[in-house]
Parts: sequence; C-alpha cells; structure tokens
Amino acid sequence: MKQFVFSLEALLKTRMREEEQIKLALGRKNGDIFNAQTELNEIHEELKELQSTQKEGRESCRDVTELRYSVTYRNKLKLDIIHKGQQIYEYQKELAHIRQRLVQAKQKRRAIELLKEKQYAAWQKEAQKQENVFLDELSQTAFIRKKRQKQKSSHSSEVT
Repeated sequence: MKQFVFSLEALLKTRMREEEQIKLALGRKNGDIFNAQTELNEIHEELKELQSTQKEGRESCRDVTELRYSVTYRNKLKLDIIHKGQQIYEYQKELAHIRQRLVQAKQKRRAIELLKEKQYAAWQKEAQKQENVFLDELSQTAFIRKKRQKQKSSHSSEVT
C-alpha cells in the first residue's frame, strides 16, 4: 500500500507559519511593553530625584528662576509619566488583540491537525484491512497447496 499523503498538508504548514508569526508579534509586543515599563520606572525615579533636590533647594533658598525651571521640569516629567502610561495601555490593548488572533490561529491549525489525524487513522485502518486480506489469501493458498500435496501423496501410495 502506498504511503499516507495528507491532501491539506500545504494548508496545515501555512497555518503553522501564521501561528508562528503571531507568536513572534506577541513577543515583540511584550518587549515593547517591558521597554515602556522600564522607561516609566526611569521617569518615576527621575521625578523622585528632582523632588528631593527641590526640597533641598527650598531649604537653601535658591533663586526664583531656578525654582521656576525646576517646577516646569517636574510638570514635564509628570506629563511624560501620563503619556508613557497611555502608551503602555495602548500596547496592552494591542497585546490582547494579538492574543486573540493567536487563539484563533491555534484553533484553525488544530482543526486541520484533527482532520489529518482522522484521515491517518482511516488510512491505517484500510492498510490493516488490506494486509489482513493479503494474509488470508496467503494462508488459504498455503492450505490448498498442502491439501493437494496430501492428496497426491495419498493417491500415489494407493497406486503402489
């Protein structure tokens, strides 16, 4: 019997490639979120340092212009924190969308794999059936041959 050939193998490979591409996109998006979180933490640290230096500056009576610049910089850092938080939120929404696409891709791939498994099981069953038919025919032929040999040997012993 010929080897098992799955007619939708190309489609299965395509689905597997799509799933891998989505996994890569998921990894990239996780990396983007991690980088944005790191940047957010850095901005928080910078703001803490600024606030501690401002507190020291108030105690040492710096001039008004320097205080004004530090307040402006502090406000800029707070806005950066807000923008970075919004960016992280957008990344997380995109990540959820990518995860949803990954689930769908896995379902599509699995559907084709199940079809392949069913077809393979049917092919194995048919191969086993054909092998059984062949073995039955072989044993039947051997039985007939032995029977004929017995008849010939018994017939030749009767003649002598």
